[in-house]
Amino acid sequence: MNSFLNSEVVLIIFDVIVLLLGVYLIFNAIKMKKTDTIPGILLAPKELKMCKNPYGFIDYMFPFLLVFGIVCTLFGIVSVLGDGLLDFPAIYNGISVLILLTVWVWFSMMLRKAKTKFM
Repeated sequence: MNSFLNSEVVLIIFDVIVLLLGVYLIFNAIKMKKTDTIPGILLAPKELKMCKNPYGFIDYMFPFLLVFGIVCTLFGIVSVLGDGLLDFPAIYNGISVLILLTVWVWFSMMLRKAKTKFM
């Protein structure tokens, strides 16, 4: 069991999870825009009922959700390639993690701002 869960395997599993999260976020962004419904990934059911302007919320959050999904997807692809197939220098891993965390914080701030603006 120890050989199966070595650090490389755990990193690749994490990379694949982030990749799938990115695809899921992009899917939800497009679906949100097409159906004019706010996905549960952005607001809890209780918050959905409190939303005064759901269409404004959707228009405001669409680009942020899409960018966050694209960054997660790209991070996942680059990380899977770097951790599994190619041998990127460690600096690339650090830079990609820093970019992902920065975009995540930015997205969280925009979501918080949208909640205060549209609730």
